[in-house]
Amino acid sequence: MPSHDTTEKSVAARFLHTEVSRLGAQPGLRSLPPGPERDFLTLTWGPIVYRTTYAPESHRLLPLFLRALNEAIQTALHRLPGSREEIHLLEKTYASKVFSAQDQYQDVGEDVIRQIFHNWKVSLALPSIELPVRLRLCWIVDDAVLASFAKQVDLAAKEGHDAHTSGCPIKVLEENFPDLHRRDSNPASETVAPMDRFVSRKRPRSPSPSPVSHPDGIPPPDDDSTDVKLAQLVSLFPETTQDLLLDILVASGGSVDRAASTLASQRICKSPTKRATPSTPAVQTSLAAHIHVLPPTPGTAAAPSPLKRQPLTRKGKTLHLFAPEDVAAHTPCTIIHNFLPAAQATALLRELLDESAHFARYRFQLFDRAVESPHSACVYVSTADEYRQHTSEYTYGGTYRSNVRQITPQMRRVSGAVQRAVNDEVRKRIRSHYPGGKKLRYQSPKEWMPNAAFVNCYDGPAESVGFHADELTYLGPRAIIGSLSLGVEREFRVRRVVADNADEGDEAGETSTRKNTQASSESRADAQGQISIHLPHNSLLVMHAEMQEEWKHAIVPAQTISPHPVSGNRRINITYRWYRDSLHPRNTPRCRCGMHAILRCAQRKRESRGRYMWMCYAGFAPGKKSCGFFQWAEFDDDGEPLWEKKQTEDRAPILRNFVDGSSEG
Repeated sequence: MPSHDTTEKSVAARFLHTEVSRLGAQPGLRSLPPGPERDFLTLTWGPIVYRTTYAPESHRLLPLFLRALNEAIQTALHRLPGSREEIHLLEKTYASKVFSAQDQYQDVGEDVIRQIFHNWKVSLALPSIELPVRLRLCWIVDDAVLASFAKQVDLAAKEGHDAHTSGCPIKVLEENFPDLHRRDSNPASETVAPMDRFVSRKRPRSPSPSPVSHPDGIPPPDDDSTDVKLAQLVSLFPETTQDLLLDILVASGGSVDRAASTLASQRICKSPTKRATPSTPAVQTSLAAHIHVLPPTPGTAAAPSPLKRQPLTRKGKTLHLFAPEDVAAHTPCTIIHNFLPAAQATALLRELLDESAHFARYRFQLFDRAVESPHSACVYVSTADEYRQHTSEYTYGGTYRSNVRQITPQMRRVSGAVQRAVNDEVRKRIRSHYPGGKKLRYQSPKEWMPNAAFVNCYDGPAESVGFHADELTYLGPRAIIGSLSLGVEREFRVRRVVADNADEGDEAGETSTRKNTQASSESRADAQGQISIHLPHNSLLVMHAEMQEEWKHAIVPAQTISPHPVSGNRRINITYRWYRDSLHPRNTPRCRCGMHAILRCAQRKRESRGRYMWMCYAGFAPGKKSCGFFQWAEFDDDGEPLWEKKQTEDRAPILRNFVDGSSEG
């Protein structure tokens, strides 16, 4: 008879205990060395995934598949009986681990993966315990799994609706070492038949040394409660209703393994009365299906005008873009995949991984509290004199920075290729996107020449940076940035900044105005929907001249990442920048507290949108207060400052172009 405390626990609470909290008390797990591995095993729950397909298309599909899988599981959690706090804790403790190494896992069979899974658990020195689900079952993503997923996505794109991926398969292997009660898996000597269903497993044998027969071959139920078993099935089959799961569990004699095999072999899933709408929009190979191009008017040479059938962004949803033509068409960016030769990209990555040991986290003040950036970074310049300038004259966020280093040999070596590519993309952008094929107002007509770089390190899926626009103080108006990504693939999110609506209407037209305002607000909310650009290893993203003034961007935390064979869980990002000579700190205004003012662009108010201003930024430095300094900034059409009084521009030093002295020139 269960105790009173046990009967009062909800399904969510029991699942937390079975799959997470009890593991921290296990002597073997508790004695593991402190670090991410122990935290992953004792503080989280979620699948172990092995990737065995490395076809070119898999690089695009795998992140989408994992995201759809995670979101389905997150959705299923809310169907579990339990308090809001318990469900929230389940969401917070969910984490998956993806093993991805082409030289080890490409096209290997199920028996090999089972052995690899077994060896991984052996390396952890796990004690003989009742294993949680994640240490008994590993998941496989192979060509067949991604092909089924791609079919669903492409079909949705063709029909113009969101992808319904709940019926997509996932392969699951069982390996029970060193479970205290299950001894049916001995991968070292067992021959596993080829998998003809997306879950393949054997029924657990009785731990008793004397075999016991059971009617219909159904093993007796184990000691887990029905609620815990049901929660385990929900985590494996999140799209199947609980009523159906319970019926199959009862029909299987209370055996989770037998119920899971039945569900898997029959591919049972919920049949909704109407098409289900997942939480993310469909992802297409190309967004051409959303664009209708009118033919040119006879007798004119005007270019066709693209007309959108529907807005591509929606409030609360993220539009994922992969194809370079879609990125260029719908964001202020262009992307170049496989930018550097593979060997050169690897050499640069290795060099900067070593450099990242010297990176630091930027500290700043927010609402009178000192906070720390959720990733580490460092500034790179060309010469020792520029190092001195950047630590004693240039300010960032209201303070001087000490983590400044001289450019590395590999960074300098690739800077020529970055400079050429960025300038080529800028010229294309002007011809194809800007009115009249002319540069934007305040955009510099000069060649873009990188002379400074911020290098960021994101160590693990949780490290990130929130939505922001880059500081324009030394870049000037309409700044262009070349961003080179190395290591783990991460999402680069962008969203448009839409100006607030001006007050309009009078009392007589209040009802009509209210309706118009509501429709306008909904349209503005859709326009500010997020767009995700996936940045794989060795990709160059060019942020064009409209980026900083009209958009904000972020690197968002990831629930799952595919480890890179060189960098592991780390992503290195080099943002090459061109600091204008005319905006050297010896020329820029100082505020009343004696600090260098920063340059910002007004974005929200319609009447001032697009105007630049010098402001005191000392309030963002820990322990300091702002003096409230404000001054409108004036620039000519090429973005050069129009100073109110004579500046010392002729005496200000000039930063050296990274390309000077590089082997590429």
